[in-house]
This record gives sequence, C-alpha cells and structure tokens, in this order.
Amino acid sequence: MMAKQETVAQISTYPGDVRHFQDLLPHHIRMWGPSVARIVVTIDTHQAVAGRYRAGNYDENLRKLRQVVEEARRSYPALESVDVDYSEGTRSEVAQYFFKRKMIPAKAWDGGYFHSFFYGLYATQARYIIHFDGDMLFGGGSKAWVGEAIETLQRQRDVLMIAPFPGPPRTDGRVFGHDTYYGDGASGEAASEGFAYRRNFLSSRAFFIDLDKFKSTLGAFAWVSPSAKQKFKSRLLGHEPEAIEAELLISKALQKEGCCRIDMLGSRPGMWSLHPPYRSQEFYRRLPEFIRTVESGDVPEGQRGHYDLNDSMIDWTEARAANRWHRRYWRMIRQRVDSLGSI
Repeated sequence: MMAKQETVAQISTYPGDVRHFQDLLPHHIRMWGPSVARIVVTIDTHQAVAGRYRAGNYDENLRKLRQVVEEARRSYPALESVDVDYSEGTRSEVAQYFFKRKMIPAKAWDGGYFHSFFYGLYATQARYIIHFDGDMLFGGGSKAWVGEAIETLQRQRDVLMIAPFPGPPRTDGRVFGHDTYYGDGASGEAASEGFAYRRNFLSSRAFFIDLDKFKSTLGAFAWVSPSAKQKFKSRLLGHEPEAIEAELLISKALQKEGCCRIDMLGSRPGMWSLHPPYRSQEFYRRLPEFIRTVESGDVPEGQRGHYDLNDSMIDWTEARAANRWHRRYWRMIRQRVDSLGSI
C-alpha cells in the first residue's frame, strides 16, 4: 500500500498522439491505476517546425486531446492533466534542477522532446515515478510490480531505473535484440524466474525511477552538444541545435557512473510493455483489438520476445515502405519549406 501512496504515473503526450491516445489512456488507467496514487498526463504544446515530431491539425488535435483526458477523469478522478510550462522561469527551474544550468532548449536537435521530458518528471512532485510515452501498451498488469521495482532500486546501488519487461515474455525469457546483459538483475521474488535484463542506457519509452536516488547518484547532468552533422540537420529543419536527445544524454551519464537500468518482468503475471513502431489506418482501426489481446496476454507466439508490435499481429509492409529514410527526409524538407512560406 505504501508503494502505491508514494508512486505517480506520468504519461508524456502531444497533440499528434490523439488518435491512439483516445484508446490507450483507458488502457493505461486499467494497467497502472491500481498501483499508483495519481496519473499525470503532461501535454506538450510546443510544436516542432518540421520533422517526425510535427503534428498536423494542431489546434483541433489539442482540443480533442484535452477532451480525451477530461472524459477519462470521470471514471478515474486521480487523473491530472498538465500543459508543459515553457515560461522562462519554469525552464530555468528545470534546467537548474537537472543540469545546474540557467536554461535548456525547448527541443532536442531533431525536434524531439527535451524540456518537456524533464518537466514531466519535475511536475509530478513525486519521488517514485513510472514514466511512459502515450503510445505504449502494457501487459501482465501485476499489482505487485511497483513494490518489487522499489525493492530492487533500494537493494542495488548501481540500478537507477527499472523498466517493464520488453515485450510479452517467452518461456525461456529471451528478448530478441537484447542479448547482452542478460541475468538475474532483480531482487527478491521478482528474480525468481530470472526474467531481467541489465542495460547501461535509458529508453524513454517506459521506466520507473526513484528521483531522489537518481539525483543523489548522478547529480547534475553533464551537458553534451550535438555533433556537427546533427547541428547542420537541425538548422536545416529549423530546430535548436543545442542539445542531444534526452535519453541519449542520460544514457551517457549512466555509463560514466557505471550505473544501469533493469528491464524486469517481476513475479507473475508481471508487467511488460509493447511499442507500436509505425502508424497506419489499419493500426488505428485495430488498436482496440490489440489492446484486448495485450491485456489478456493471448498474443501470437511470433510476438513473444519482441518489444515492438510486429508482423505476427499486423502487416506493417506499407507502413515500413512509407517510413524509409529518403521518404522521411523528403517529408521533413517539405514541412520546413511550408513553414518558411507561412512566415
């Protein structure tokens, strides 16, 4: 009970998430609501000029996103919604708290979230935080996972973050693409089946953190600037060429201090995550079906051991073709040209 009282779930969203978030927020509440005191949805209202983080129909999608949260609050009153505060004073507070700097940029060099990522953690005013992005799915639904995560953080000095197990588990615990650092990384009952991976980098998709331990261990983050190539691309797309991606910056800090995260299933039924790597009309149409499948745990064998939603559940052929690098960059360039034409 104490673990629940001290833990907050924080979900990062922006207006472009609304088509999937309207189905996923009720799912998030079902999966995490019983284990946390509050759920805080942070809405990033700072639009990227161009690139994959630029959202179309921005104002209408923002209105719909707020409506989704308000409707969900009727059934889960402990749901809160907070717009990311980009005022100079708040940006300075967040910069000082995490970096001992006077200011940090709004976005990373590629237009991805930066200030909003750190603001989301800061705004919860909580010690224990389960953070995840608004497009994540979760299976298992263990009510004991949060307590086991806290126990593991308390017992292992070098562990600064715990993540739900990546993908629905196989009977042998193997995760494709995570073949290194496999081992018994959890504590107590959570380690009974050995389904845990030690990783020396952060994935911002989903992680559990003791913010007090995190800060006391790492202190202020060292600032890492983008490469010359990244700065060139950043200027081309109209972004701020000042900061590398938030998760990469934190990963470098973990590696420097010899610390890690653990991807942990926990005691059965455990808690695991699944990420949709693409978007398509079929994905949006079938998302309620995928949510039911994930919550029931009745996933195809071909999906087990994979942390991205794969072709055993949905045919991604067209979506993959649309996201080849040359097509992505062409879209980015067109967006940048359109933004310059509107000035």
